[in-house]
Amino acid sequence: MIRLSKLARNGRPLRIAYGRLFQEANAFSPRPTTRDDFESLHCLGAEQLRRATSLRHMELEGYLRQAELTGFVQAARLAGDVEVVPLWSNFAISGGPLTPETFQWLLQGTLQRLRDAGPVDGVYLALHGSMQVEGLDGSPEGVLLNEIRDLIGDDAGLAASFDLHANLCASMVDPSDVVVAYHTNPHRDLFGTGLRAGNLLLRTLRNRCRPVHAWRKLPMVLGGGWTIDFMAPMRGVFRHMKAMEKRPGVLSANLFMVHPYNDAMDLGWAAHVTTDDDPALADELADELAEMAWAQRQTPLPEMFSPAAAFDRVRDGIWRRLGAVSLVDVDDVVGTGAPGGNTHLLAEAARDDRGLRTYLPLHDPGAIDAAWSVPEGEHIELTLRGSPGYEGQPEVSLSATVARKANTDFGRTIRLDCGKLHVAVTERPPYTLSPRFWRSLGLEARKADVVVQKALFHYRIFYAASSFHHLGVVSDGASNLRRIREREYAVPTWPGSNPDGWRRYDPILRGVQP
Repeated sequence: MIRLSKLARNGRPLRIAYGRLFQEANAFSPRPTTRDDFESLHCLGAEQLRRATSLRHMELEGYLRQAELTGFVQAARLAGDVEVVPLWSNFAISGGPLTPETFQWLLQGTLQRLRDAGPVDGVYLALHGSMQVEGLDGSPEGVLLNEIRDLIGDDAGLAASFDLHANLCASMVDPSDVVVAYHTNPHRDLFGTGLRAGNLLLRTLRNRCRPVHAWRKLPMVLGGGWTIDFMAPMRGVFRHMKAMEKRPGVLSANLFMVHPYNDAMDLGWAAHVTTDDDPALADELADELAEMAWAQRQTPLPEMFSPAAAFDRVRDGIWRRLGAVSLVDVDDVVGTGAPGGNTHLLAEAARDDRGLRTYLPLHDPGAIDAAWSVPEGEHIELTLRGSPGYEGQPEVSLSATVARKANTDFGRTIRLDCGKLHVAVTERPPYTLSPRFWRSLGLEARKADVVVQKALFHYRIFYAASSFHHLGVVSDGASNLRRIREREYAVPTWPGSNPDGWRRYDPILRGVQP
């Protein structure tokens, strides 16, 4: 919808505020996300954010030098005559739904900073799109965007970028003039996404384009194999989106492949297209992209293994001669919001190490409290139970050496050595994407036979030079795929159901009135 009525701004410089509220929720996690999860990882005030989004500094300390907000600031710098107004930036690792108090802190803090900023011509926010809040029926990002729209009025521009695992909904699209998403999975284009969002917002404010949205919602939550953008079958879909964006009159094309562990009733993949004042073209291309996405639903995930079978395959295979084999703990992926305290793989490795040098992270704050006072080099008898409240996890008793203690991104961390098994016990969920984590504990990933990963995709970027083979492992945890198939949805949804098509359900999922 075109709502901007004072587009050219009479040639004066533009003032645009920018910030981030980023978290992805797993409805099945026993660990709620709190204010501390943001403040202990990434919580920047205005001046800190201004500094972090210059090219000389790091925007997401420990993760990425340049992300969406740096991309946006560069778009503004290149356009000229733009004053960027930093609000704040908050990022928490995926976890359980936010407590209501945490969401109010984020929401009211953003609104107050925007009020304090004074009049602005536009706002850009980097969001995830799959946040959840305990007791809130609907999208938290939708609440935020509508509150901001009410605050800045219809004459100002509003741009939002999202992770491509967002659950797109009307409350996110309707108040926004610009909607863009990542075009890569694993995500490598955060800077480019912010740059695209900034360019579109600035062109809109300067009357150089008039964005028109069309989007479709599909009754599917899984499909496309691993959904990696450079691998079949999704490679063809992502290439087609890029080709779409080169067509005259097309401003952006986005595919939202949804975070499946969100328990929203309207959960589903979504296709979104923006054109330059051409609603018929937007509708045509949204249908086209939706059809392509729908065709990928029956592409299965790669074969997955039990813990015992996975360790056996590593022992018997040749891949460990080339580098560490990554065992992806599919049922306990911290990157999906699971707490990281799955003890099933640990129990198998402790039972029989198979001669494999194994690095395994484990969330267990109780064990941290019990062992933190033990000096490095000392022996300890310790029972590991994993994440508090995590049901069905076996207790594992270890006779180990406290090899290293450190404060990491995941709080107090203890490395326990038990023969060739090296367990990194963490105070907070261990989203150990990079070999840098193991290096901080005195270990080199390339020397391992096995590295247990608590992420599905993103670790592959950082392990590209040290791990060349990847096996999915299933046990029982917050990211178990059974939960996706068995839960209720607003409409019959793949893969729990096999709908005969997507078109009849699209209006229901988008909340379109008949």
